[in-house]
Amino acid sequence: MDPITAVSATLATISGGIKAGKQLYAMKNEIVTFFDGVDQAKQKHSKKKNGLFASSNEEALSTFLDAQAARDSEFQLKEIIIGSRGFSAWTELQNIRKEVRQQRKAEEAQRLVDRQKRAEAFLTIAVVVLSAIALFGGVYALGFYLGWF
Repeated sequence: MDPITAVSATLATISGGIKAGKQLYAMKNEIVTFFDGVDQAKQKHSKKKNGLFASSNEEALSTFLDAQAARDSEFQLKEIIIGSRGFSAWTELQNIRKEVRQQRKAEEAQRLVDRQKRAEAFLTIAVVVLSAIALFGGVYALGFYLGWF
């Protein structure tokens, strides 16, 4: 699904939930989905803008417009939350967003460390197996040469 479409749909869900009196923590999944879409649209534009083949005006304009739509949606969410819950709720939401972002970065770093450990373990096992094959092959060749077999 297009990130901007997801952001718009999620914004409508969040807005309806806030107007219905739901608490922000009760809409955690929707808020995470909203900010994921916003971040994805911004990152997509940054990659296209800074990419090697960024000369395509149509593509650059499309990603720019998506990034602007994401910013506008984020501003609308800010207005809704501040208007209904106050500035402290917006600050709380930003703190939650920061924590989620830090948690995701930590999880990604841990995944990279785990992947590296698995690669090192595989390499160690491969070296041991190949060394054993070479050793037994060498002993067999020596025994065959000396006439033991």
